[in-house]
Amino acid sequence: MTMPTSQCPWRMQVHHIHQETPDVWTLSLLCHDYYPYRAGQYALVSVRHSAETLRAYTLSSTPGVSEYITLTVRRIDEGAGSQWLTREVKRGDYLWLSDAMGEFTCDDKAEDKFLLLAAGCGVTPIMSMRRWLAKYRPQADVQVIYCVRSPEDVIFAEEWRQYPVTLVAEHHATHGFVAGRLTGSCCRACRI
Repeated sequence: MTMPTSQCPWRMQVHHIHQETPDVWTLSLLCHDYYPYRAGQYALVSVRHSAETLRAYTLSSTPGVSEYITLTVRRIDEGAGSQWLTREVKRGDYLWLSDAMGEFTCDDKAEDKFLLLAAGCGVTPIMSMRRWLAKYRPQADVQVIYCVRSPEDVIFAEEWRQYPVTLVAEHHATHGFVAGRLTGSCCRACRI
């Protein structure tokens, strides 16, 4: 298989795919070479091995912690990349990724106090950083507030049980969720 574009030189094989929510999937990829990245970064993916259609996705895995390189993708009705990744790509298929990019990271911060806010699929870099902080900066005071439409929309639901997190649900809040949206009063109630 030939590299479709020099922008995406990293060939990775889909090891498995896990459905996180009704419209979100995590693709676990094997990279047979060392793939350098930092928690919170993203990569471009060559959609259908094309040089013209590239889409950016957060690397939801965590360097030094995760067994696989992972992309967590919300299916968008008209999304060229998300439709392909969540409907057509299967175990054993290959994807082409760019070098990791982005400065939304935590490993270069000297502080030991972190407030990480996320909503919906925006939680992917937050989880990557939360794992990294737990492993490499366990003394850090890390608060996470994660807002979703409803409890069924929590991405990484099982994994969040390992970490302190404030879950906020706009609709149908159940036990363990703050009802509503992230507002000043919600932050005060969470003692932020």
